[in-house]
Amino acid sequence: MNKPSQEKLDYIRENFDYFDEDKNGHIELKEFVRLLKVIEPSATIEQAQEGFKIIDSDHNGSIEFDEFLTWWESCWWQY
Repeated sequence: MNKPSQEKLDYIRENFDYFDEDKNGHIELKEFVRLLKVIEPSATIEQAQEGFKIIDSDHNGSIEFDEFLTWWESCWWQY
């Protein structure tokens, strides 16, 4: 993956921060469900859970910014 420009990185960070409702620096499942409903209103909870597992590459139960960035840059539109 090519490194995004600072402008694009700032835009992606804004999106991450918007969905990080409790501002703890990572996105939990409930926050990801909300995010997915914005991207794809017909998405199911099961789809959100499956997507969350894929994005949470270190399997620690939350999506950190680097995981979010990888997802955003590679395949967020597939939902």
